Amino acid sequence: MSAIRELPRVVPAEPGKPVRKEAAASQQASLNLAVHPSSWSQDQADEVVRRYTELAPEWDGERGGYRPVPLADALQRGGPWPDGLCLEVGCGTGLLTGLIEDVWSRVVSMDLTWEMLRRSSAQQRLQGDASRLPVRDSCAQAVVLADVPLFADEVVRALAPGGVVVWSNALGVDAPHHVPITTVLGVLEDASGRSWSAVTSHAGWGLWAVLRVRASATA
Repeated sequence: MSAIRELPRVVPAEPGKPVRKEAAASQQASLNLAVHPSSWSQDQADEVVRRYTELAPEWDGERGGYRPVPLADALQRGGPWPDGLCLEVGCGTGLLTGLIEDVWSRVVSMDLTWEMLRRSSAQQRLQGDASRLPVRDSCAQAVVLADVPLFADEVVRALAPGGVVVWSNALGVDAPHHVPITTVLGVLEDASGRSWSAVTSHAGWGLWAVLRVRASATA
């Protein structure tokens, strides 16, 4: 049985998909970080903060229409969901937080860039770096990563037994932080020493995956 199960598309893709000129370079950088997380540097973090500080004032207007689509589909069809705390990594201005709060009653929304985070209306906000999540071990029943780099070791550390990872790319394979689901699955397995499975689908311009440790897996 395959570790990845693809669900049929139910949300069509409309015309007019944006093209991000930086996507190819960003994808390569995100792939490198997923496979070699120790390559992350303070210079890279500073550049992310600089860039997203500039983008913050126009973020919702430019991206508010399409970014929620794949995550909404994931949350509707990717369950069942464990009760408990959900950690939203890279929450930005909070475009997706309301969707997440509809599923989990306790959500901590985190971002590296204060100019993004301060615009969020999330009930609990936390400024921090995804490469060093400022949370205790095994604290979250879910970790949501929507268009952000993946630091699998930290995700696995933060995730409680039976927890889930929700991965969403708003522009699908053309998203700046897109990493193939096979890679996401592989680095989570390497980080945890366990076998994982994923359910995935496309929605609108994007794609998503929900990943879990296999019930029959052993450490």
